This record gives sequence, C-alpha cells and structure tokens, in this order.
Amino acid sequence: MTESKDSPVDVYYDMEIAEICQHFSKSRNTVDKAVAKLVKDYPNAGYKYKNPQTRRITIKAEGVEKLSHYFRKKKNEISTVEVELRYENEKLKAIIEEKEKSEQQIEELYKQRLAAELERTRQTFLLENKTKDEKIKQLTEESQEKDDEIQKLKDEMESIHAKHDSLVETKTELEKDNQELIENKEELEKNNQSLLMHKQELESENQKLKEATSNLDVVKQQLEEAQKKQEEYNSKSLFYRLFHKI
Repeated sequence: MTESKDSPVDVYYDMEIAEICQHFSKSRNTVDKAVAKLVKDYPNAGYKYKNPQTRRITIKAEGVEKLSHYFRKKKNEISTVEVELRYENEKLKAIIEEKEKSEQQIEELYKQRLAAELERTRQTFLLENKTKDEKIKQLTEESQEKDDEIQKLKDEMESIHAKHDSLVETKTELEKDNQELIENKEELEKNNQSLLMHKQELESENQKLKEATSNLDVVKQQLEEAQKKQEEYNSKSLFYRLFHKI
C-alpha cells in the first residue's frame, strides 16, 4: 500500500468471507447481507474491494467496525424475524394449496381425456359414413389441445415446486437468524445483569464516601470549636498577664 506525506494511513484487514464469518461467528448468508448493506450505506467510502493479487475481499478497518455495529442486534428485531417467518409460512401454505389444486386439475383433465377418448371411439363407430380423414383431423386437434393443457399444468407444477423449495430454504435461513438473535439477546441480558451489579457496588461505595464526608465535617466542626476555645483562652490569658503586671 502506497501513501503520500499529507494523507493518513488506512489500515486494511485482508480477509476472505469465510474468515469474516469466523471472526464474527456469523453464517455466510448473514455476512453477505451485512457486507452488501455496508456497500449500500457507504458507496463512496471504499470499505470493500477485491484484491487483484490475492483475489480476496479486502475490508478497511473502519468498515470492519461498521460490520460489528450491524451485528449488534436489538431485542425488537427478534419479533421482526418472527413476523417474517410467519409471513413466509403463510406463503408456503398458499403454494401448497395451489399445488394440491393443480394436482386435482390434472387428475380431472386426465379423466376428461379418458372420457373424450371413449367418446371418440364411440363416435367413430357411429359416424363411419362420414369422411374418415376429417373426423380423424378433428379428434387429433382435440387431443392435441388436451395434451397442451396437460403440459401447461405440468409446467405450472414445476414452477410451484421451485417456489416451494425456495421458500423452504428462506424459512431455514430465517430460523437460523432468529436463533442467532435469541443468543445475542441472552448475552445482552447477562451484560445488563453485570452492569446492574456494578452499579450497586458503585452506589455502596458512594454511600460510604458520603458517610466519610459527613464524619469529616463533624471533625472539622470540632476542630473549629477547639480553635475558638483556644483563642478565647489565649485572650483571657493575655488579659490576666496584663492585669498582673499592673
């Protein structure tokens, strides 16, 4: 790293994403989100760049400090994650219901196609006098339409399965983040308990100091009274010595 005489020195931590995860004890997904938020919040700060030599993500020291602030969760964020989990659960339920509905539609279409095939066979025997080529063409088009509908429903089913898998993965990540927030909450509660005990100790020391100050005031008052008596005694003694000389 080069620097000019008038520019400050920037300290860099050359860290891979895995090392950042280990440093903060966070999951890969959590760290990726935090780094993305860091770049979004400070686009011109240059906290992150990819080292062309090592090809590793490099984070400036100040950027690492910003990341540590992101990981200091508040208690109310736990409820936010729970709300997101409930929302994702509702979406998952809707996808499952849509999947079941589509399966019923496919089953119904299969039944309709079977009935249509039976009806086509019956009509073939009943309409032998009609032009066979025209009838076959008509039946082929109807069958093709049914096949297209079935293929469309199959494609929709594949899309629903993909959405279902994505929501399950998102739910798992949110549950993991929620567990991390609960652990952070327990750690904060321990720190609050420690601070409370320290506060009680300081209050006890402050009370002792007040008592010592009060005792000091009493001693100071006693000294002032003794000094006053000493001055009175010296004044009387001087008067007696002068009277004696006379």
